[in-house]
Amino acid sequence: MEIKERVLAFAKTSYAKYGFKKEELGQLASILAENLNNDSTDDDIKNTITTNEGFARMMQSVYNRGISETTEKYKNYVPKTEPAKVEPEPQPSPVVAPLTIESVQELIKKANATKQKEIDEAVQKAVAPLIERENKARLKSLLNGHEKLKAIPEVFRNNYSLDKEENLDAVATQIESDWATTMQQLVASGKYVEAPKQSDPQSETDDFVKQMQGFAERNKPKEN
Repeated sequence: MEIKERVLAFAKTSYAKYGFKKEELGQLASILAENLNNDSTDDDIKNTITTNEGFARMMQSVYNRGISETTEKYKNYVPKTEPAKVEPEPQPSPVVAPLTIESVQELIKKANATKQKEIDEAVQKAVAPLIERENKARLKSLLNGHEKLKAIPEVFRNNYSLDKEENLDAVATQIESDWATTMQQLVASGKYVEAPKQSDPQSETDDFVKQMQGFAERNKPKEN
């Protein structure tokens, strides 16, 4: 199941009390899913749902206010009729058709659509900083957890940032290369002495074999 569908499933339960329509809940789930991925756990999804519930309440409040204002505006509306015009001709002019209940409902529908668009734009603007902040934290976590960077100090890694996930390997390789160059420069300048590598039985055996091969080569009988 894709992450958006998983988020939507949790949102249907957690946000049911806010009365969102199917399309509105789907749009909200899409926004929340941008901070997650298919490997996110149910706890990650629940935390995101809980953290952003304030935005759901705000959306409901703004929507309800828009409905109330529009309803109040047209509460006492009475369709106006125009009297028939009397012409000098024997045939009277047609009577102008008055507004009907259906036309008033259409006006309310259009007003609500405008309010909904304003609500959607306000919500997207409100959650944008949170989404950007969480995305930066996620990318930083991915970069710091890369296998190539485990031996590189955090103070050096912090000089770099990851703009998007598909560049992870490239940025990690660049950091690894820059760190190696920096260490070479420090060693060459005498400001840093690389710690000797700890030996192990295998490396000691390899070194002994190399020494014996060198001894045999140096003491090889010369051919006449």
